[in-house]
Amino acid sequence: MKYIKGLIYSLLILFASCKTGSPDRIADHCNINEYSDRFSIIQNEGFSIIRVMNPWQGAKDKYLDYYISDDPSTIPPGIDGSQIIIRPIASIVCTSTTHIAMVDTLGEIEILKGVSGTEFVYDEELRSRIEDGVVYDIGYENGYNTELIFSIKPDVVLVYGVSGESVPAFSRLSDMGITVLYIADYLEDHPLARIEWIKVFGELLGKQDIAERIFGSVCGEYMEIVEKVADGGRLKPDVLLGLPFNDKWFISPGNSYIAKLIEDAGGRYLWAESQSDVSIPMSLEAVCQRATKADIWLNAGVAKSIDDIRLVDPRLGDLQVTAEGSVFNNNRRLNTNGGNDYWESGIVNPHIILKDLAFIFNPDIFPGYELSYYTELRDHSDSSDKREYQE
Repeated sequence: MKYIKGLIYSLLILFASCKTGSPDRIADHCNINEYSDRFSIIQNEGFSIIRVMNPWQGAKDKYLDYYISDDPSTIPPGIDGSQIIIRPIASIVCTSTTHIAMVDTLGEIEILKGVSGTEFVYDEELRSRIEDGVVYDIGYENGYNTELIFSIKPDVVLVYGVSGESVPAFSRLSDMGITVLYIADYLEDHPLARIEWIKVFGELLGKQDIAERIFGSVCGEYMEIVEKVADGGRLKPDVLLGLPFNDKWFISPGNSYIAKLIEDAGGRYLWAESQSDVSIPMSLEAVCQRATKADIWLNAGVAKSIDDIRLVDPRLGDLQVTAEGSVFNNNRRLNTNGGNDYWESGIVNPHIILKDLAFIFNPDIFPGYELSYYTELRDHSDSSDKREYQE
């Protein structure tokens, strides 16, 4: 139902765009997305408009327009300069590792000139450029080095907004004459909606056809795995997610992207019935009560062993899923500083993450498969595999 409502909202926005997409001319074509309801690309003669809908948590009926062209003369008069991006783009600053993966997948890693948190970058080529001093660390949210960003003189700064409070920090960059483009991929609740944002990057970089081919290929592989799971998934494990933080366990709701991955991989998420736009805080006791039926535990924070989980709270070691060693964490690919490639290249590889989960839930479907993003956590005193769950 949510996807239907989202599609209706997107269509209404697109219809309005086709009628009044620019001050002086009518849009030629409005692209309809397959999964995402957070952006649209509106094609006009000589320029296109990237429209980002509800770009931060809690935003309602909010959208931002960006005008893209190879020729400044094609941009309609009266458009604010902060909304205009002229190709080719020679330099980008980004605030999320998912942006890195999108740019890299399109073969344009060299145009990245600044990133947030360089120590957590996993991509080897970009890390080399950071070490060579040609890519700069621009800081973190509420502490971005705006002077450094201005000195880089990027063609565009790619940002994400956790809430409306993020806007003033980015408004300062806009006031300095820098185009700030919101990327809302992390707010999508379907894995294929997240990768669909590669179309936005394709539009920015003039690689629309390549972006379409990548998206189509990933979707095809993703759906093939879904079909294999539907045909051969004998086991239906109950799945626990996450780890408590400061005595609170922030539960991903049943309409989140990770819940969708679990469903498509053949699992039964313990909070599948919940609905929320944000994570749901719960007490450790409440989670443990339901977790007694868990067969698989996924995404256990920074834990690298079962012993690490017990250190968080001894009660977690008493759960059957912990005692049986059926805990898998998404930290197989880490750099020396703890940067996790799951949060970087994982955005463009939802099919690989899905295959990891499908193999964890039903190893017989993919015999001989080796996990890519996940690793099975072990107790230092036990290396046996005791997994067994009910159909």
